[in-house]
Amino acid sequence: MPVGFASCLPPSACMKSNLFCTIVAFLALTGASGAVADTVTLTSVDDNTLIEDPAGVYSCGAAQYFFVGRVGVNGGSTLRRGAVRFDFSSIPAGSTITAVSLRMYCSAAGQVASQTINLKRFNASWGEGVSVAFGGGGAPAQTDDVTWLHRHYPSTLWTTPGGQYSSTVTAARSVGGVGYYTWATNAQFVADVQSMLTTPSGNFGWCVTGNEVTLQSVKRLDAHESTVAASRPQLTVVFNPPTNFDLTGDNKVNAADLAILLSAWGTSGPGDFSGDGSVGPQDIAMLLSAWTG
Repeated sequence: MPVGFASCLPPSACMKSNLFCTIVAFLALTGASGAVADTVTLTSVDDNTLIEDPAGVYSCGAAQYFFVGRVGVNGGSTLRRGAVRFDFSSIPAGSTITAVSLRMYCSAAGQVASQTINLKRFNASWGEGVSVAFGGGGAPAQTDDVTWLHRHYPSTLWTTPGGQYSSTVTAARSVGGVGYYTWATNAQFVADVQSMLTTPSGNFGWCVTGNEVTLQSVKRLDAHESTVAASRPQLTVVFNPPTNFDLTGDNKVNAADLAILLSAWGTSGPGDFSGDGSVGPQDIAMLLSAWTG
């Protein structure tokens, strides 16, 4: 409890001092937290394949799949890198991201042997055009497609062929044969999404890289164009939405705000920060966590 808290309570709050002391004791015993999390599951809005090719003229923009790893000799033993991006506009600005996980479906594999598939954050924008490919060889790139040489075909080039992305691994997962795989939450994953939410102009998604040494290590992952909705890339984000604890509008969170909360105790009135329909211990914990005095 803030220093001098009891002495600065207004009369309306002091009248409820017994109730307040009970609440504080309850919070201390139960460890009630102010964290109120929401969860949203997002399907990718863009996904594509960077196909290693000296001319940079192949892509998989509107294909049902994208590819990761190295293909076999029949495909020229060349590399494939995936590109995937999500739209975070459905998450309220100012929210705090607490957990992130990605589920993708491997619908075919060059080898059943497990390979590590990494997510690495892109440092520049890239596109998804209308090229339709039915295999990892790609199709002729169309306007705005990403290719091995282009961020946006045919005029905007990568600084480095094969994509501009961070050397830091955001998340890693071992992928074997056909099936669903989840890239679990971690601090870097959370930091990436928090940054993309805070600065939407920097949301370029992730490069998906696989085993780039072993021939036929390539994995085929379903894209957002897949006819099976469940197999599309799905990013689950857990977040705490922003909350306005200043009930009086004086740009402070103090005893006056507490008094308003207490006056609405047990109702759905001002102070229901948790959104559960009733002002209670969790709400007071949340207000105290934002206390300015």
